[in-house]
Formats: sequence, structure tokens, C-alpha cells
Amino acid sequence: MVSASAAGDMKFFDLRKAALPYLEVEAHKNSLSAMAAHRYAPLIATGTSKQYIKVFSLQGEQLSVIRYHNSFLGQRIGPVSALAFHTYKVYLAAGATDSNVSIYSGDSGIA
Repeated sequence: MVSASAAGDMKFFDLRKAALPYLEVEAHKNSLSAMAAHRYAPLIATGTSKQYIKVFSLQGEQLSVIRYHNSFLGQRIGPVSALAFHTYKVYLAAGATDSNVSIYSGDSGIA
């Protein structure tokens, strides 16, 4: 089981020995606002109000970072308020407080 707090830390628990976490990861410095775990793929995503999304493995290794930047098409990501993975595919949806929803794929092309 994985838990996360607004302070930015994630804790991994073995339910057979739930008294103490077996792994602690500082996902963000603070302002963690959303977390999602994929049902089948070994992925966990966290998002912040400071416009960052990080993707982690189940071993706590950071795999990817999605961050705010301006482009000619507008901003890329707003303050994250919700995250959700597709049930079977490696797609991550991120809802932001600026009323935008973004979908990210683990592949180089969307099928």
C-alpha cells in the first residue's frame, strides 16, 4: 500500500507488517495535491499545485517529470488538482485548477 501527504512524502507499506513503512520517498518538497497508482502497471504519479507531475516506480525510483513551461500554444500544465490512470493502458490524465485536463502517454505515440 502507498500513502502520500500534502507535505510531499510517500510511504510504502507491507500490509503484513503495517506498523512501519518499508520505504519512504520525498516526492516533492511540499504542496503535493494529488496521487494516483496504476492498477496493473508498476507506476505511481504525484502532482503538485506548483505545476509538477512526477512518475515513480513501485521501488520509489523517479521515472519521469512533467513540468510547467510556456510555449507558442500556451502553458503545458496548470496547478494539479487530480490524477487518474487508464485502467489498462499507460495513460495518465491530469486535471488542473485552471479547468484544463491533459492526457499523457507512456509511449512515444498514442494508439
